[in-house]
Amino acid sequence: MVQTKTLRPYSQLTREELICLVLKQESQLLEKQGKISELEQYIDNLLVRVIEEQPSILMSLSAVPKKVA
Repeated sequence: MVQTKTLRPYSQLTREELICLVLKQESQLLEKQGKISELEQYIDNLLVRVIEEQPSILMSLSAVPKKVA
């Protein structure tokens, strides 16, 4: 069950306003998912280039001891 304080900001909105809000949030979510996919693809491509050109970079990074906080 959704808490009353969570519903409070939306209680005065009409059905049409709620639908517009949902559609806007859905659009924003799709845009963010697209950006995430682009970044994942960029990272994948970058990693492939590093592996092909200079794999020692990855080995040297994994050899660095991690600091304990």
